[in-house]
Parts: sequence; C-alpha cells; structure tokens
Amino acid sequence: MTSNELEDALGDAEDAFQRTPEIPETGLEYVTESSVIQLRKACRLLDAAGFLLERNGHFTVIIESSFVAIERSIQFYVQEKGYDVAAQRHTEVYELAVQAGLFSEDIADRLEALWLENRSESYYRTGIAGEYRAETVYQLASKLHDEVVELTRTHDCICD
Repeated sequence: MTSNELEDALGDAEDAFQRTPEIPETGLEYVTESSVIQLRKACRLLDAAGFLLERNGHFTVIIESSFVAIERSIQFYVQEKGYDVAAQRHTEVYELAVQAGLFSEDIADRLEALWLENRSESYYRTGIAGEYRAETVYQLASKLHDEVVELTRTHDCICD
C-alpha cells in the first residue's frame, strides 16, 4: 500500500462485500435460481448498454456489457435445458448452446471469433471502440436475449 487513504478504501471495499446489502439491486434480490440470476444480469447489462448508447459515448463499456449480456443470456438458456455451466471459459458457453440446440455450430464459431477478435481488442484497448461497433454488438446482444426469452417462454426477464 502506498497511502493510508488507499488502505482505508481497500478495507471499506473488503468490508462491503462481507455485508448483506442494505439496498439490494431491484430484480436481483431474493433470486436463488442460478439460471434466472444469469438472465436478469443480462437484462441489467443490456439496460446499462442501451442507456450509455443514448448518451452517445462509453463505447468500450457498451461493447463489454453487450458481450457479457450475450454470454449470460446463453448461460440462462443452457441451464434451463439442464446443462451445467460451472467453471466454464467465456467462449465455452457457445459450444454448450450448440449442444442445447440454441444455434448452429457455424453461429457458435462466428460468435466465438467475434468475441476473441473484438471483445478483447476493445477491452484491452489494442483496438479503438466506436459508435457503430457498439451499436451493432448491442443490437446482436438484444436480439439474442429476446430470442432466448421467447424460446424459453420465461417470465423471469426484467427488461422493459
């Protein structure tokens, strides 16, 4: 540690994660089913990404949120189909989606390539995020999420 202020802030953060939240996030509180938590995390990520798109900026965050929303939506689908997704790598969920019948191997390969070639590039700033990229990956994430909700006929989605 380089300063007492930093050490105090670290202690506060460590303490915060040891406590039960006094004001839990609406829609995620009292949910115990793992698949529903993943679905609702996707809902929140899409909501945040849409909000940021309307504000015309933060494209890196929009791209990251959209890729994670894709992953969480697929995770919900495959868990609903009885697949175990514990301890998976980010891209393994695409193969599980093929096995669960969500989409074809070709789509899985394209999603994985998109994630590998572009998510990491945007996130680690070896590439520059831009508005069009953010809009299109957000649209992809929204369409995939909507399709998962429709296919599973779930009532647990909390998107507006």
